[in-house]
Amino acid sequence: MQSSLLTSKLQHCGYERYSLGSMLGTAFTGEPLHDLTTQFEQLPVDPYSKNEGRYRRYGRGVLLPWNNRFYWMPDAVADMPDGSSVSFNDYQQGRHNPEFAGVVRHMPGLTEAIKRNSLLTELIRFDFARTTWEEAELCRPLQVGVHLLKLSVDDPGGRAVASPDMLHQDGEPYTFAHLIYRRDAEGGENVIATPASAGSTPDDIATENILDRFVLRRPLDSYGVKDDLVSHYVAPITVAAGAESAERAVLLIDFTPMTQRI
Repeated sequence: MQSSLLTSKLQHCGYERYSLGSMLGTAFTGEPLHDLTTQFEQLPVDPYSKNEGRYRRYGRGVLLPWNNRFYWMPDAVADMPDGSSVSFNDYQQGRHNPEFAGVVRHMPGLTEAIKRNSLLTELIRFDFARTTWEEAELCRPLQVGVHLLKLSVDDPGGRAVASPDMLHQDGEPYTFAHLIYRRDAEGGENVIATPASAGSTPDDIATENILDRFVLRRPLDSYGVKDDLVSHYVAPITVAAGAESAERAVLLIDFTPMTQRI
């Protein structure tokens, strides 16, 4: 789907942009995109969002590089005081997210409808095909993290903020972001900068340290980053003039080698 020239940009420059809405056929951009959009509309509040307008689900899978097969990992299940149960997955970024440094966050798990979505499966395979690994890493499974993240503002004077609200690195070797939809939103600019810029805001660093600035506007406008080569940031969103609310829904997919621990 991508030329070798474009693929090499991710490896050498640390980021790469894609317009997948025009690359994927209607088999993926029709009903599967509509169904995934419906799932984003129903996302629960991020339990770690403090009135910042974040809604989220998170799941993990295993990809076997030697045969390109993908399997979902089971969620953990917690019993609630009312006798019900909820599924969740642990998520931690170590030192990479200063807002939650060392914190293990329990995120709501993915629904079965999300896991069965053919567009999501295609995006996982597309993203993996853009990555490059050492031969030894391809002999072990890769963990695939899947985040459904929505920024939502229901007050014309408010804003919704991603976490962390600064240039940062994720810790996973590769992360890809795919816009699902954007409604009446202003802002949400993506910034790619040098690795040393992590921990700062784009306004606080020298212009030469900013590699790119862009806004994802159309469904399946996407980009990928190679974590060790760049830092990245997404600005808060606000409500467009004349509108009452705004939303920005993004699917995040990351890849991390699974290694033996003794």
